[in-house]
Amino acid sequence: MLDGSDEKSPHEPDEFDPDSLGPGGFDTDSLGPEVPSAPDPPESDAVDPEVRGLFWWLAALANVALMAASLGIMFIVFQKQWALGAQLTLAGLILGGYVYYRVRQFQSD
Repeated sequence: MLDGSDEKSPHEPDEFDPDSLGPGGFDTDSLGPEVPSAPDPPESDAVDPEVRGLFWWLAALANVALMAASLGIMFIVFQKQWALGAQLTLAGLILGGYVYYRVRQFQSD
């Protein structure tokens, strides 16, 4: 109650029983076949250090390419700075093309 006593009001509901909501004795095996689990990831030592280094280098270059191209377009659209915007966009496209080329080259090997 509001006065600090621990007595229940006659209008207060009984304690909630969560087991009263669902059907009793639900069998989870009746849902269908067992869901497959994901395989364990390989140890980091199993990856070739050269491949790992190339991956991180290309990931960083792809981020720089995306940022340069995005900033270039925003400089053109919002600031009307055509020279800087065109240079950034062109640099981003060239870097993106280089990343694409290196990924395709790696996949063909």
